[in-house]
Amino acid sequence: LESLVMEEVTFGQGVVNFERAFARTFDFQHAAAVDSYTSAFHLALLAAEVGKDDEVIVPVSAPLSLLDAVGYIGARVTLVDLAKDSLHAEPESLLAAISDKTKVIFLPYTFGSYKDFRPVYEQLDALGVRKGKERRIRVIEDISHVAGHDFAGRHPGGDSDIAILGLNEDHLMTIGKGAVVMTDSQNAYAMIKDLRVQGGNRPYRIRFDYAITDYQAAMGLEQLGNLSAMIERRRRMGVLYNEAIANSRLRSFFGAPEFDVCGGFPVVGETDITHMQRYFSSLQIETRRLFPNGPLHHIMGLNPLDYPNAERLFQRGLVLPLYPMLNKAAVEKITAAIRGFY
Repeated sequence: LESLVMEEVTFGQGVVNFERAFARTFDFQHAAAVDSYTSAFHLALLAAEVGKDDEVIVPVSAPLSLLDAVGYIGARVTLVDLAKDSLHAEPESLLAAISDKTKVIFLPYTFGSYKDFRPVYEQLDALGVRKGKERRIRVIEDISHVAGHDFAGRHPGGDSDIAILGLNEDHLMTIGKGAVVMTDSQNAYAMIKDLRVQGGNRPYRIRFDYAITDYQAAMGLEQLGNLSAMIERRRRMGVLYNEAIANSRLRSFFGAPEFDVCGGFPVVGETDITHMQRYFSSLQIETRRLFPNGPLHHIMGLNPLDYPNAERLFQRGLVLPLYPMLNKAAVEKITAAIRGFY
């Protein structure tokens, strides 16, 4: 309301305050706010010096926005299957996909599920591809569903070169549509900051109209103040769902209750999801497929047989409602439905 009353609805000091607050909260040196999730990936890839025909290693669970951003640059996606009974690719599979053209490895915390990515960083350091001026491979983490949560003293994205925090309606926080790119690299930040706004008294180069407004920044700051409470609410509901699923015919791939944030709650059945969809629909519980646009190997026209674990998850998995505004009666209804699945 203050932003509207003061007519602070363009790109200005409100955005600067927003970025400083986000960088400080999530323990990064720099933060740059942009107008969409795709814009964030695009600028992050450019800052990571990804060019035409370079390769980006991506798990099948990655968002479509990343695939689009890679396409903007003319780079290529190297797709990696998920591990069996997991929402994540194994570090060994990601590392095995490295080639001479690899510039970026992308690591997401799908649905807010925890994964210890330290083995990836340790191996990359052992290979000598992340050190010094000749750093050849950079790591981008997507912390949209885990930002603000503490992994036993470690901050999500803290080991990465660049972290992306989405602010769309299905993320922990939202300004309607947007994202924040965070990094400790002054060079990466300078490039992102320069490219996200067109015009100005600068030598001409192709830049993008990617800035957010002070009004959106005001929404983001308001939500940032409530983030801890939103995460705790999600985690409490996740515990209740996991307790219910332990006594049902469904499965969950959340395996670290002390770390999982539960940006959604995927459940996996023993057969095709048709029966699950009918069952929850009959109880007036809305569900959606794990990959609303289809998994990336479908979108890219690749053979499903080459990605058996992701394909199985897509064919047998649904996401149940889990968000902070669910009331007690709704949570009890969903947990009873989980236990009663036949």
